[in-house]
Amino acid sequence: MSLPFDIGDASLALQVVVFFLLVLGLPFVKGIGTKKNFIIHGRLTFLALILHTILVFVAMVPSLGGGVGGLTRLSFLDASLFWSHVILGTAALILGFTIIGVWVSKPLSNTECLRVKRVMAPLLIIWAISLINGSLVHILKII
Repeated sequence: MSLPFDIGDASLALQVVVFFLLVLGLPFVKGIGTKKNFIIHGRLTFLALILHTILVFVAMVPSLGGGVGGLTRLSFLDASLFWSHVILGTAALILGFTIIGVWVSKPLSNTECLRVKRVMAPLLIIWAISLINGSLVHILKII
């Protein structure tokens, strides 16, 4: 049975929404960092992480499983793009769960938030690069 839409196109569109949720949460921790703003930021981040995780298991893992045989035929550039997406995406997912874990374990703790804040900006950059790489993998139909 075929779906009425391309799961890869839907996944890519939703990944852009997920990234937008992360960016949308940034102003809530800039400037005046009230407890209410930290909660909004945390909830947007948590929602983005959950949506991203669902997309990984619904769209990306099955796509990888179906295309494993084609990985050996990739050019060096295509393989580099694909594996950088997989590695950076996995790192972003793990770091995201780590940050959310700290937030959930000690909500509204300024000390804990400041401790992981140093990881948040690099994580957003890693996530953005992974999104760009994944977009190229999908658009160029590398796998």
